[in-house]
Amino acid sequence: MRRGCAVLCGLALLVTAVWMPAAWASGGSAVPGVADANPPEGTIRYPDPGDWIGQPYVYLSVTFTDPDGISRSSLSMSVDGMSLTTSWTNFVLSAVAQGLAEGPHTAEARASDELGNGPTVLTWSFSLDTTPPEVDITSPAGNPELPDGSVTLTWTGTDAGSGIDRYEVRLDSGPAIDAGNVTTFRFHALAPGIHYFDVRAYDDAGNYNYPSTMAVATVPLEPPSPPSPLNTTVNVSLPSDVPSWAVALIALSAVELVAIAGLGLRTLRGPRGGTRPSE
Repeated sequence: MRRGCAVLCGLALLVTAVWMPAAWASGGSAVPGVADANPPEGTIRYPDPGDWIGQPYVYLSVTFTDPDGISRSSLSMSVDGMSLTTSWTNFVLSAVAQGLAEGPHTAEARASDELGNGPTVLTWSFSLDTTPPEVDITSPAGNPELPDGSVTLTWTGTDAGSGIDRYEVRLDSGPAIDAGNVTTFRFHALAPGIHYFDVRAYDDAGNYNYPSTMAVATVPLEPPSPPSPLNTTVNVSLPSDVPSWAVALIALSAVELVAIAGLGLRTLRGPRGGTRPSE
């Protein structure tokens, strides 16, 4: 009996010694001697299902975990049925897809554990849009004058892919103003001079029109105030008690002035030059 027990115990120890290194070498984290029949668990990391991607290459990644370890030979990833070259690091399976057309795409990732459970298949969709939106400013147009320094900036925006997400408006070199999804923006009390209005549109994929669309308008300079008329009025007041002799003196001076003027006129009318007649 003792010899039979010793033989059985020896066989058990031998099986354990052989199984333990194999289990830990598989990369699993389970307690040696414990196995399950469940496939790996998978989680989508990037891009999220339904995402819009705005660049010509797409980085895809998922996570696979299993207590029995993941079989490297079972790992695969594809887009629209096209196999991708994958990388497996720290339970993360990743790949880069290039040359994809604009529009929707379907990604797939697969993994099984070391015991053959699986595969676990992750399937999700995303869309590609690398074309920026288009913006057209409808007002102001042609550099109009703004007499009161006010203007309503209006525009239209289109994006055939992911659609417009938001607009940003900028006055001259000032900060960008988030206008949301509206297509009008009012400016008040602009200073005299030339002003530049920029509109930039962002789509759901992160693309934006560059350079931004621009419009110009001018607030005229304020005209100078007209000069005040120079009106000079001299008022002469004679007091009521001016003596009579002063009034007579003023009258006499006027008569003398008239006489002097007459004498000068007669002198001008007299003969000038010529020969004196003989006697």
